[in-house]
Amino acid sequence: MMQKTMKHKTLKLDSSYKPVGIIDSLEALVLCICGKAIAVEQYCKTISSVSEIFKLPAVIVLKVYVKNRLTSVSPKKRNIFWRDANICQYCGNKFHIKELTVDHIIPKSRGGKNTWLNLTTSCMKCNQKKGARTPEEANMKLLSKPYRPSSFLLKNVGRDQISDLWSNYLWHI
Repeated sequence: MMQKTMKHKTLKLDSSYKPVGIIDSLEALVLCICGKAIAVEQYCKTISSVSEIFKLPAVIVLKVYVKNRLTSVSPKKRNIFWRDANICQYCGNKFHIKELTVDHIIPKSRGGKNTWLNLTTSCMKCNQKKGARTPEEANMKLLSKPYRPSSFLLKNVGRDQISDLWSNYLWHI
């Protein structure tokens, strides 16, 4: 019988190598043993049965195509904070979410919309300093340009959960 020591996660790809989910590594190993998937990357960690030793799969490819059902994710406060890693995009300091606000780069009073490209993470002090001005008018510079993150990453992956072994398979999302 296999021992249950699952801290590892496995990136699951469809037959076209597109990410379709993240699953427990033991579940991924079972898919490989049953012939439903192939491990293309493996962790050093092993798991033993009575007669064999298996490396835990880091990335598997299903033998079937899976229709992509990912939908877009809205720029809610928690998603903006996740994208920006709880770092104020003006002063560069990391804060607890209770000390952060979402700033409209182009202020709402000037027609700024609630979009991924117009919202950024700001600490309360920087947000008050900026006020209803653009960063240029307030003489404040954004540390990074806002972007729309991948729906797959937002729905399936925490910031600290991405294995280095996955990087070759996440380039197109």
